[in-house]
Amino acid sequence: MKQPAVSTARRTRDGVTLVEILVAVLMLTVAVGGLLSSSAAVANQMGGGVRQTVAAGVAQARLDSLTSLSCAQLAAGAATGNSTTRGVKESWTVTDGRNIKTIAVNIQIPRRTKTLVYSMVIPCRD
Repeated sequence: MKQPAVSTARRTRDGVTLVEILVAVLMLTVAVGGLLSSSAAVANQMGGGVRQTVAAGVAQARLDSLTSLSCAQLAAGAATGNSTTRGVKESWTVTDGRNIKTIAVNIQIPRRTKTLVYSMVIPCRD
């Protein structure tokens, strides 16, 4: 009896190899890591926006309260001061000019190194 000839052609295989699975898992890990880091950056930016909105409100309230005073009252007692509101530290100075008062409000926001400065010039008519 004659032996069958051994075929040198490889059979087609169905499925994936271990290397292909590892490469797919690595690519998925990199994609998910990028997504998580960008969402953390967006959350940080939104939190910073909320803090700056609070700081602007604090500065606006201080400027409103100081501009409601007369120039004589500004010179007498409200020339400088500081306060903390909702974690936002503020300090203000009123400088005297020729027929004007300049009000500067310095705002320090938590977790921010740079101080924000809001200023306003008001005319003195009294």
